[in-house]
Amino acid sequence: MLKASPNFHQGINFIQISSLPYEQQELFESWVPQSAMMKLEINNITLSDCVEYQDYAYWFDFQYQNHNSVLESSL
Repeated sequence: MLKASPNFHQGINFIQISSLPYEQQELFESWVPQSAMMKLEINNITLSDCVEYQDYAYWFDFQYQNHNSVLESSL
């Protein structure tokens, strides 16, 4: 599965969790601490499930990819 690209708004690189593929949404939400969640308002729309892209990138590179590598090697 591919790593999502960051969104950029007012100097913040972020990812909206609900925009991730379903499998990543489930795994990432269970991993990321609630304190890392942030609300952003863009064009009068409130996005309540955002995190800094660096948190997602870390998770993807060191948690998600490793998890999938272990699964693939056990098949």
